[in-house]
Amino acid sequence: MMPLAVIFLGIAGAFVTMSMGSTESLSTTQGYRFVSQADPCHAEQMCTPVATPTICTSGSSRLWGKINPSINVCNVPLYKIYN
Repeated sequence: MMPLAVIFLGIAGAFVTMSMGSTESLSTTQGYRFVSQADPCHAEQMCTPVATPTICTSGSSRLWGKINPSINVCNVPLYKIYN
């Protein structure tokens, strides 16, 4: 019975690890910072819309995401990606 439990835990752990890796690439988005009215969404670095303990920043500027990539409005809160 014990070896069967160990095998089950090993398979479950491998599945969780693989699923975490695949969702990480899907949850990244471009982070933008406000520069001026002429350049309200200046691309900076990749962030995630999934809440983490740290907001996404570039220097002292907070980065934001776009709801619609074709509209130049950045108001989606973004967070730092942890590796």
